[in-house]
Amino acid sequence: MNAYLTYDRIEDRRWVEQQLTDEKEKWIDDRAKELIAMFPEDPLSMRSLFLPVAATLVLTGDRAVEHYNDYITHLCYDRAEEEWDLLHPISPF
Repeated sequence: MNAYLTYDRIEDRRWVEQQLTDEKEKWIDDRAKELIAMFPEDPLSMRSLFLPVAATLVLTGDRAVEHYNDYITHLCYDRAEEEWDLLHPISPF
């Protein structure tokens, strides 16, 4: 009977850990999407008047848009994870 009680406790702990992981992933995903929405849709919108014309041409094209989207996505997800860690510090106890 003690073995069943131990097994139930282990399963309960796994369930709680899974729920916390799901909550964390959902929060990070939602926050990253909020951050992504703050950026312009195309890289050309990020150009500066002080940027040389040759550098501005680098911001055009399908591959530029693809790399820009990857870059912004990575930055926003990293920032969302940092914010989660700040809001939910890991307790040593």
